[in-house]
Amino acid sequence: MEKIFNSVEFLNRMSKELVDAFINAGSATTPTTVGAAREHVVREKLGRVLPANISVGSGFVIDSFQHTSKQTDIIIYEKDICPVFSIANTPETTYYPCESVLAVGEVKSTLDTDDIEDAFRKIESVKSCQRYVRDSLYWRKYCNTFSTLGAESERFDQNNKWQDQIYGFIICQTLGLEVDSFLKRCLSEMGERDKALLPNIVVSLSEGFAIFLDDEKKCHCIDAHDANMLFFFEKPSIGFQFLLSRIHIIMSNGRTSNILPFDRYILESDKLDMVGKGIHM
Repeated sequence: MEKIFNSVEFLNRMSKELVDAFINAGSATTPTTVGAAREHVVREKLGRVLPANISVGSGFVIDSFQHTSKQTDIIIYEKDICPVFSIANTPETTYYPCESVLAVGEVKSTLDTDDIEDAFRKIESVKSCQRYVRDSLYWRKYCNTFSTLGAESERFDQNNKWQDQIYGFIICQTLGLEVDSFLKRCLSEMGERDKALLPNIVVSLSEGFAIFLDDEKKCHCIDAHDANMLFFFEKPSIGFQFLLSRIHIIMSNGRTSNILPFDRYILESDKLDMVGKGIHM
């Protein structure tokens, strides 16, 4: 009898494997090695289901205006377009241009008050990177080297349009607070930051996930701009899958600067002064 492959069941099993891996990582002997083990398994699971032209790493996100983010656990980037700058080929000293970064994530064991603040600050530091835009009417879709000339309403704007922002997520094994206290703590952190710099989703593998809602329109919101509520769905069985679906939305609908990263990070051509010798031909 032929069996039918069920992709939803496959991802459910992967989610359960992730929970088990988080538990197993807890047997490591130091907080640093526990964290490293959990970060590795999240990168591995994401890498298994993302397209081949997308890769998953860790390190720092940079822009061409001399801004460097804090060290980031998960960096999802355009594999075939992004120049990766690595010192000694270690994650701790690897840098990714923001124009090619789709999403970033922070991995925590137990998300308590201090960890919430730390994760918010790290994602804020990434989203503060400014993609270089020469003309905001021009932009490109991720993993596409061709520019699009948009209409006036389609201007590139990473400060106000979720399509033009780096997506930020937090994933943990469990919350260190009751759900009500967790939501209040998140709201406190949100009050100190611009809406464009906030995490987009928080996933607890044991309890569920928090996203932005517009409760008047009864719809999910990708970021905080159109939302009036932060809501925690007590559905731990689908938290990881929901995160995957959001990453795929970003991959399909996200936009970035039409100026390819090589143009700004490899050579400062505008500073190429006429110093040297030549001869007329």
